[in-house]
Amino acid sequence: MNEIRRVTTAKYGREGIGMAEKSKLEFGIDRITSIVAITMSIYHLLAANFTIFGAEQHINLHITFAVVIIFLQALKVKNGNLTWKSWAIIALMLCGIATSLYIHTHSMAFQMALGKQPFDKVFSGLVFLIVVLIATKMTWGIVIPVIAIAALLYGYYGAHMPGVFFHGGLSFPRLITYVTTNFTGMYGMLSSVSANTIVLFTIFAGMMESFGAINSIMDLAMSASTKVRSGGAQVAVLSSGLIGSITGSVAANITLTGAVSIPLMKKRGYPSEFAAACEATASTGGAILPPVMNAAAFIISSWTSIPYIYIALVGVTPAVLYYLGIALSVYIKALKLGDEKVKDELVPEFGKALRELLAYILPIVLLVVLMMMNYSPQKALFISTICLILIGLMKQFTGKVENPVQTFVKKVISGFESGGKSVAGIAAVMATMGCVVEILTATGLPSKISQFTLALAGNNLLLLAVLVAVTCLIFGMGMPSGSAYILAALLGAPALTTFGVPLIVAHFFVFYYAELSAVTPPVAIGCLVASGLANAKFLKTCFVAIRLAVAGFVIPFLFLYRPALLLQGTPLQWLWAVVMVVIFLFAFIVMAEGFFMMKMTAAERMLAGAAALCCLLPVYILDYCGIALCVVLFVMHRRRFQREMPRPAA
Repeated sequence: MNEIRRVTTAKYGREGIGMAEKSKLEFGIDRITSIVAITMSIYHLLAANFTIFGAEQHINLHITFAVVIIFLQALKVKNGNLTWKSWAIIALMLCGIATSLYIHTHSMAFQMALGKQPFDKVFSGLVFLIVVLIATKMTWGIVIPVIAIAALLYGYYGAHMPGVFFHGGLSFPRLITYVTTNFTGMYGMLSSVSANTIVLFTIFAGMMESFGAINSIMDLAMSASTKVRSGGAQVAVLSSGLIGSITGSVAANITLTGAVSIPLMKKRGYPSEFAAACEATASTGGAILPPVMNAAAFIISSWTSIPYIYIALVGVTPAVLYYLGIALSVYIKALKLGDEKVKDELVPEFGKALRELLAYILPIVLLVVLMMMNYSPQKALFISTICLILIGLMKQFTGKVENPVQTFVKKVISGFESGGKSVAGIAAVMATMGCVVEILTATGLPSKISQFTLALAGNNLLLLAVLVAVTCLIFGMGMPSGSAYILAALLGAPALTTFGVPLIVAHFFVFYYAELSAVTPPVAIGCLVASGLANAKFLKTCFVAIRLAVAGFVIPFLFLYRPALLLQGTPLQWLWAVVMVVIFLFAFIVMAEGFFMMKMTAAERMLAGAAALCCLLPVYILDYCGIALCVVLFVMHRRRFQREMPRPAA
């Protein structure tokens, strides 16, 4: 629920307060928060093109901006006055600002003192660490700070740990400086990605939302619903996929698109749990959809040193297959329920909606082209954001807008504000997870877990993959996508690469399973939010979501046995792998629904299940058996359909 609160707060200001009910003090707090967020965005946009501070100072300023925004958003007013908790938050914020300023001005001295732990270096690092942990807790809940504290305790008490968990231990001063003022850990690779790339992505996304791209996507999805059967439900699939890749949050995506798609599906006769599950799985898939991939592509690139554009290109095939699985499930469900095309004169005209969206697609295309031309992510995002702003300016003058200059300026400011507020929570969690990564790497725990997992699995790749998948799902529960991937990559990927799995295949495997924790009980944050919007049963929603997201659960295993899906092979191997996945999806979905053209018999469902299993196993003779069984199933079912369905009167 903390993520829902964060999304609402980031989008609308301080949570739960209607505009008409705000006092002058509340307006003042919101105004200050907006100014800080706008200043943060403008600074980072300039820093992407000009060197303003050193790398360590830049990251320090980035984290400080984020902490200040989080604390300002947490302030509460009661009876026209700040509550005592708000005063405590202000004191903590001022303490964080003072400590950050001290670290900023002494950064060179701290770097020169590597290997030493003077009092000021330890104390300032400890204070700022506590401030960041509290900010993370306020944004994401207690789970991530607890993981960070557990990692710190493990680093300190390592000498007392049994067996595989034993290590020499770190003294308290060394432990604190190791994760803070040595400019590693909290200031390490993850915060660098956040300060140099993800923040620019959130500014870009903020501008897209401010200039109306999100509304254009929804209009296109709604208008497309009139073109195909099951269109009412396909609204969720199309809009959630496109918007999810922009918003960077499963909960935010569901909140934005679910408010339209879930009531529409329920109105057209879909069960509440199916509507919620469809929205949850489609929104979860936004994180795996190139070219943006929910900013996770930038983290994977930094982690593996594989170029971003290659990661985005490799991610296209599995992402399309994931959404094909959801779309096909929805279509079969629509046939089963007798849902027809949406017919509503209020739905936007398709051509107009498409033309509106094409203008906003241009900056995304430019981003991809620049990355293919070997521009740095920072430079590419900077140019693409400027392009988007110029397109927004032109649309103000070409459209029927009163006071176009004033409207344009307001939208640009709104985009900067949205970008700054959106990245605040991400920056805090990246800093916290940086501490976890640094401690675990220093103590060698990931390699020990990898060795233990390999010993447990023996020479069985399938068993190893199952163990890694379960680990990813457990550690990804209730966590934002970036953090879920980081833990999964830290604890799961080394075992796969040690076994001989290619680096990019191993990281895509753990990335997919970390993301799918959003629809996997007991936490399943995506299903939790969607079931709340649909007034559906949570656990039933989870089980339906798992069935809809079957492609997401199966495809990572096929990465290992059919690596051509990730372009690790010839074009013919890629085509064969795609065909087999499509046939598997068809066979599994009709078996699960028990419906194709009409209700299936038990024999037909068994035949479909056998065909799905054959296509799943990477043996060519079984592939041909799967194809043959699907052909037999289609012919049998079609003949029965023609024989049993009543013919229209002449």
